[in-house]
Amino acid sequence: MALKNTRQRAAILEILRNRREPASAEEIHEELSRMGNAPALSTVYRNLERFVRDGLAVTELLGDSVTRYAVPREQHGHYLICTGCSTKLHIRDCPLSELEEKLARDTGFAIESHTLTLYGKCPRCRKREQKSASGQEGQKK
Repeated sequence: MALKNTRQRAAILEILRNRREPASAEEIHEELSRMGNAPALSTVYRNLERFVRDGLAVTELLGDSVTRYAVPREQHGHYLICTGCSTKLHIRDCPLSELEEKLARDTGFAIESHTLTLYGKCPRCRKREQKSASGQEGQKK
């Protein structure tokens, strides 16, 4: 069954295409509200799930249990995420391309996509922790 193009669907796809990072259904709904074109949140979810089924969007989980949506791009979803302040940094170059090709050859799998998320502390949070630790050391003396 072909996907009927509606203004709401077109607006949701446009939001996904213009974003640099994947967006949750709630974030997309908020953006539609700001544009004055907000359907019910359940409608946003239904459209996003339909986009995923039809290959117009992909889902990404970034470790916080929130499903986010993005348009499929040649680049995969690779992120560094700070466990202190939740800053997300997109990794542009794919460090897994060669491994993916080898696995496809060795296993016969037609690999469609992959994600990579690394967790740690950003420089700002590391510095804050170091200051906090050195302040505690000074108090013990």
